[in-house]
Amino acid sequence: MFNKIFSVFLISITAISMAQAQNRPDMFDWKPLSEAMELAEQNDKKVLVYANAVWCTYCKKMEKEVFTQEAVQQKTKEHFYSVWMDIESDEKLTFRDQEMTQIQFSRAMRITGTPTFIFFDSEGEIIAGQPGFIPEEMYLQILEFVGSDAYLDQSFGEFAGVEAEN
Repeated sequence: MFNKIFSVFLISITAISMAQAQNRPDMFDWKPLSEAMELAEQNDKKVLVYANAVWCTYCKKMEKEVFTQEAVQQKTKEHFYSVWMDIESDEKLTFRDQEMTQIQFSRAMRITGTPTFIFFDSEGEIIAGQPGFIPEEMYLQILEFVGSDAYLDQSFGEFAGVEAEN
């Protein structure tokens, strides 16, 4: 009896692990955070952390409607190393020479909702964070704004041409 229960338990754990791995869309070359940070420093690129949760409806919408677009994939690859972050995962990562879980990292970054996007420069400093579902055109503008370093000289409103006149 114990063997049957144990077998069912192992099969269940394996199925859950496989389902979680399959939740990651494969259109990006997802890197562990420490590797992405190292590559960004070596190649003068940035890091884009996509913080999500398995249950998040807007994450799934982002993955199906925005991440699947070729322009988004190209712009992301051009400027960023992408990191998949599950805000409820006990999986370990290393950030600034400290080992922690993805849950702990999410708390340290003050992520309170999903999806959330965090942009880091090549030196590992936070550029900006953006929570919520972002439609494709706006997401492309954000990727270009951060990726091209336009954020250093102007506001996003100026960049996007929507700055209110005074």
